[in-house]
Amino acid sequence: MIDGSLQGENNWPNDPKSSRCEGLKPFVRLAAERKRAYLTQSDGEKLRRLIEGTVASMTAEKLSARYDRGLEHDRLYEKALAEFRFLILNPRTRLASLRAFLEHQLPPGRPFYVKVLFLETVARLLGREWVSDDCDFIDVTIGSARLQELATSLSLELSDAEREAPCALILTPSGEQHTLMPHLIGLLFESLGWASQVLDPAATKTPALRRALEGADIACIGWSNIRLAAEFKSLVQDVRKLRGEARLPLVVGGAAALDSVDFLVGLGIDCICDSVYSAVKICDSYYELERISQQARAAGRTAVVTPSGIDWLTP
Repeated sequence: MIDGSLQGENNWPNDPKSSRCEGLKPFVRLAAERKRAYLTQSDGEKLRRLIEGTVASMTAEKLSARYDRGLEHDRLYEKALAEFRFLILNPRTRLASLRAFLEHQLPPGRPFYVKVLFLETVARLLGREWVSDDCDFIDVTIGSARLQELATSLSLELSDAEREAPCALILTPSGEQHTLMPHLIGLLFESLGWASQVLDPAATKTPALRRALEGADIACIGWSNIRLAAEFKSLVQDVRKLRGEARLPLVVGGAAALDSVDFLVGLGIDCICDSVYSAVKICDSYYELERISQQARAAGRTAVVTPSGIDWLTP
């Protein structure tokens, strides 16, 4: 949802965000100025610019998609995934040993959030094994409990640092039995600089939902059981009613969501995601655009997002 060249988030040579911007700009510029470029440059230079722009933009798309696909598609993680699966299914494995594995046995030089994506991959693979009868109920129970324990431990570590950050509210409809993935999504938000709050499914029918919504900048709803469509719809209606005019962007994911696109579009859901990484990055975009919009309104201006950045316009 990665290759050996990825490094820290702030100094990656192949950071998907920076690569996308740097890759698209020469391509867009060539399209916008092609007449002048073709008249003033040699055929060799024109060809170089065309290839450079096209390849750069294609590379940016490829890099940004690697995290979305999942670490099981990266050969550098094959051994680590197999070894970690063995550890979490062993009831004698201590939490300290699991944390040490994440610290020392994964490919080095990655940002912290790749550890979270690693845990999310392990959880998904365990779920696939359960569906295909390659593991039993005991394995799933032990593995899920250990992963959630580890996610809670890492979350406490991240929350120790005091910081002002946007807040993501993680919700699931009443009756949802799968609680591991919401905690991993919350941890992924925190590892990328957000604050997060995971609300228990039963709490969505209590005053706790109102209190949680007061500080939320965005809401992510996980929906895995198609039989809970009525409960999902009720949750969306409650969120909108409690927020009133202060509209909250709603991002939805999960197995049931991917099978119910028309239903979600009819409810006016803002975005449907097929990976936890894409969900968090989309939330980043929503929050940034809202922040820019608020700044523009406060200054009596209008902000327009273009391929080259933000253009500030006056009335």
